[in-house]
Amino acid sequence: MRILIDARSARTATGRHVLQGLAAAWQRDARVSAVMVGAQADADLTALMPEVERLPLTAGSWLSHVVTDLPRLADRVRADVIFCPNGVGPADPRTVLYFQDMFQFRVRGVANVHLEWLRCKLRDAWRRVSAPRSKLAVGVSREIAGEVARRLPLPVVTIPNGVEVGDMRWTGEDDQVFVLGGTGRRKDEETAVRAWSTLPRDVVASTTLVVGGVEPAPRRDALRRLADSLGAGRAVRITGAMPREAYLELIARSRLAVSCSWLEAFDLPVAEALAIGAPVLCTDIAAHRELVERAGAGATFEPRRPEALAEQLARALCGQPPARLTCVPDGWSWAARAREHIDAYLAHN
Repeated sequence: MRILIDARSARTATGRHVLQGLAAAWQRDARVSAVMVGAQADADLTALMPEVERLPLTAGSWLSHVVTDLPRLADRVRADVIFCPNGVGPADPRTVLYFQDMFQFRVRGVANVHLEWLRCKLRDAWRRVSAPRSKLAVGVSREIAGEVARRLPLPVVTIPNGVEVGDMRWTGEDDQVFVLGGTGRRKDEETAVRAWSTLPRDVVASTTLVVGGVEPAPRRDALRRLADSLGAGRAVRITGAMPREAYLELIARSRLAVSCSWLEAFDLPVAEALAIGAPVLCTDIAAHRELVERAGAGATFEPRRPEALAEQLARALCGQPPARLTCVPDGWSWAARAREHIDAYLAHN
């Protein structure tokens, strides 16, 4: 099998991480003879996928890219699979649509809702044309696979993202709680700050709330102002984006990992925190419920309710933390997930 990856839309750190994990694992699968990546000339993917053959994409517009450029490139390199990680691909029987982002269907929580709404409508219109001729759709959770199945007339399977944390294991040695922040208001780090400000002094003691990965900078400034206004400024530290290893190390060293996000398809940071073995508190949304169920660890709280999170935090800090994993579950690695992909592709030839 020869796989061509459409990397034109791999703009986020998580998106690039997914491509890296799958590409490396596919190269080790005996059923795969070639893994190639189509990318624009200005895309720096050398460090990301150093052993994958890079092929230039020349189309200027998105429409000409999916309608003509990508299928022609697939013909030229004799690809058996055109892997499209943004859920949009050519009307071609080799196309596998990969859905890993709820923003493919919902635009709440983005900076420019009107622009994203228009993009969403354009993507939906093209999918209605192209999906009936595609090979397969893959959703990274049951919820997003269900969203796809309701909208598109093609086979859909659920294959979660791979989770690999190396030798990183939870120690909880630092007196801090780490909030898994990110880009966009859907991450709702504000709920964590509000919850923290209500905890009794004897519960918080010398513990610091660290909110990491918050972007862009104005969101960090707003959170700092909120913490100050609630009288919790000295006990709250806000940081921006950081290298993945540093992010994982913060999870491993913190007493608890917390996610307040109210919109996720999979939520890789929560999955990584569970795999590291950290005690995890996360919002009661479908993607998190599925992860907690798969892991048999972690606990959930109602989204956007600081009082619900505060109750869970107090319980955990007073000696009743949520259940945690002692090792990474079998089948969570990228190698295992890549095998599931190949199995699905072969089953739908």
